[in-house]
Amino acid sequence: MTTCLLLVGFTGAAAPLPSPVHTPPSGSLLVGDYPPPPADERGFDVLSYDLDIHLDPSSLFIRGQVDMGWAPTAPGLTTVQLDLVEELTCTAVRDGDQDLVFSREGDAILVHLATPPVPGVPDTLTTFWEGRPPRHGQLQVGLLFRQHNAGTPTDPADDVPIIANISEPWSAHAWWPCKDHPADKALVSLAVTVPDTLSAVSNGRLLEVTHPAPGWRRFAWREEYPLPTYLVSVAASNYSTWTEMCGDVPLEYHVFPSDRAHAEIDFAPTCAMLEFLADRFGPYPFAGEKYAQVEIKWVGAMEHATATSVSQMFLTGDRQHELLVVHELAHHWFGNSLSPAQWSDIWLNEGFARYSEALWVEQTQGPAAYRKFMASIGREGHPDLFQEMGLLGDPDPILPNILIYDKGAWLLHSLRLLLGDQAFDALLYSYVTDPALVHSNVGTRDFIARAEDQAGRSLDGFFTPWLETSEVPQLWTRTSISQNQATLRVVQNQDTLFEVALPVALRTTTGLRKETVLVSRRDQTFTWEMEEWVQEITVDPDTLVFMTAGRAPVPPLQAHGPWPNPVAEAADFRIYSREAGQLKARLFDARGHELAAFDLGPIQSTGPQEDPEATPLSWTWQPAQVTPRPAAGIYWMEFRSGKHRTVRKMALVR
Repeated sequence: MTTCLLLVGFTGAAAPLPSPVHTPPSGSLLVGDYPPPPADERGFDVLSYDLDIHLDPSSLFIRGQVDMGWAPTAPGLTTVQLDLVEELTCTAVRDGDQDLVFSREGDAILVHLATPPVPGVPDTLTTFWEGRPPRHGQLQVGLLFRQHNAGTPTDPADDVPIIANISEPWSAHAWWPCKDHPADKALVSLAVTVPDTLSAVSNGRLLEVTHPAPGWRRFAWREEYPLPTYLVSVAASNYSTWTEMCGDVPLEYHVFPSDRAHAEIDFAPTCAMLEFLADRFGPYPFAGEKYAQVEIKWVGAMEHATATSVSQMFLTGDRQHELLVVHELAHHWFGNSLSPAQWSDIWLNEGFARYSEALWVEQTQGPAAYRKFMASIGREGHPDLFQEMGLLGDPDPILPNILIYDKGAWLLHSLRLLLGDQAFDALLYSYVTDPALVHSNVGTRDFIARAEDQAGRSLDGFFTPWLETSEVPQLWTRTSISQNQATLRVVQNQDTLFEVALPVALRTTTGLRKETVLVSRRDQTFTWEMEEWVQEITVDPDTLVFMTAGRAPVPPLQAHGPWPNPVAEAADFRIYSREAGQLKARLFDARGHELAAFDLGPIQSTGPQEDPEATPLSWTWQPAQVTPRPAAGIYWMEFRSGKHRTVRKMALVR
């Protein structure tokens, strides 16, 4: 789904659902805020849906039947739970010629089986329903009945219906009975009867167009690849249609007649985009089928499999929404073929689609434009780098949530820095074309496992903070140069350590050398010995790293004082240590000669001076303790505990 949807100010949150029946609590939640129960709690697997629906835009009414092929997964199943909103009436459920008893509990239809079925043996349930579909869920969608000129004093001849659905995340059951969970993908056929002034588009291939009654047309579509329910689509209007071939993929365009001239311009890059994505991620996953773009009247776009729905507001004739086109097309690899196992995995859909936008910008405009795009969805768009937006690995709400788009893309960009371009490209191609995953369900762990295979090591240090915290790497860096030697020290200040690939540019007397260091510990130092003198070190020269500037690290040993300064008869020092140890002090004059040494005894871990609850060790030094007594002048007192030291400067007066 495109981010333009996210401009609309919806609010709400998903919550755990009591099993097995969907019973939303009372309160202020919108209709459909509660998701249907998980797929694995129901004891059956859906194999296919054969939908036959009749849409009447004059009465905003749907009537239909769906043959659901299914198989029980466990013995002793007595009830099949389907999802259908209360606003729609289930009129009958049949198994062959046998009417089955069913009951209603909220949005659940409980079908009571005559006899317990045998696990693994397929069967078919036919459900009949009708009614006026409600606005549903956080996005107030479902099946939408609209008109071209609704609310405007335009030509009455253009008073043409527009029918379309938006079902993500769990609004499919707002217009048809199903098992509304992404983890149970199934083959789908959809036949739709509409007024004969309209044409209808759905997933897959068009099988036939018939005329079942005067004034009505029936369009029968079949999808040959399994789909989750949220990707099942129907759209109908008085479309102007044209096609082109992109290799062996038919491209179809279905738009309102008044928008055709603009659409021909805006959709012109589609073939080039498809070829680019196929080169990066593998062949178009819906081989033998079309890729269609279908205009609807809404506020966003939706990646319905092989029939993307596109809002009229994006057809402007100037290609200003070009990235929306590539975003929705990319979903056919990320989301439509590799569908989320749980809604908490939704970043795998939107993060990859958003990053495909970045890759298209890089391909067509170059590296500088790529960097500018990443900045626009990073620091420029989110100055706090998503710190207040929740967890990428478990977003709440699911939609709308810009986190899964932009931070998801930044995770992939950062992984690319970590692995390198060649390994990253190989990872994406092998992940998307993996036979075990294609047209199946994937979770975050599936992607992590393949990334670790590519890296040849565990990547917990990379993925865990990205997905399970809202923290950002806070890196303090210090560089130093000594003739042909360059040194970089990096300290991570945030609580959770990240693995960060940090680019470094070293400019020497003969040119520029680029390096990338792996920052994974709290405090690290990197040193380069060059054949020529080093002139400059630049950290993250192209601003490619997801990080903020950290504070200088708190020294493990801190001394404060003396008080007073200049010192006459006595001086007080306060010493803070982050580690227990044996504390010693030495006095040096301006020539570096040691004049005296003092054993101050054991010091416990006091905590840093920045901690208001820290209790320092206090020590009073008197110049008279040194023989001969030092003359007036500048001196240095060094404090040392183990390998740590700190020095204070003071003036003596007589």
